[in-house]
Amino acid sequence: MSDFGTENIENAYSKNEAIAEALLFASGGIVTLEEICLVLKVKKNEAENVMNRLTAKYEKRKGGIILRKVNNGFQFSSNPEYYDDLCVYFQETATGNLSKAAMETLTIIGYNQPVTRAGIEMVRGVNSDGVLAKLVERGLVAECGKADSPGRPTLYGTTDLFLKSLGISNLGELPDITQEENEQETEN
Repeated sequence: MSDFGTENIENAYSKNEAIAEALLFASGGIVTLEEICLVLKVKKNEAENVMNRLTAKYEKRKGGIILRKVNNGFQFSSNPEYYDDLCVYFQETATGNLSKAAMETLTIIGYNQPVTRAGIEMVRGVNSDGVLAKLVERGLVAECGKADSPGRPTLYGTTDLFLKSLGISNLGELPDITQEENEQETEN
């Protein structure tokens, strides 16, 4: 007879945890807290508790898959600890191999969104059409509306893939730009 001890009891999933895990797996993408509430038929605070318990279980097992919070949702992701091992298989990541111009443009959008192409070009000082199109194509940037100025130019903002690529949950986790500038000035 095998010993199932207390470890297996601690690792046991509640029905809601199992359903939430199945939902995340089946979706293949980000599932919002509202969608989790709908599927579990629970209120927001109970859904948050379920997701916190599930996240803790994935952290405790220290496996290759983690449960990551992205904005107001959750998504399975590979553990960043194994990035170097996996990059052999995935030759190009979302932010990998971006040109200096693309990184500049992405930074401008990340800190100033929503922003127009003209706003980006004003900061960069050069035409950004091609770079912006490449960032949209790679899914790091998306159109997010129209400005209320003459000609109604398109506004751009970062996507959830941008957040995921940086390993952050929301834009509030971006480093303070003034802090970065001060550190660079101190080093020089």
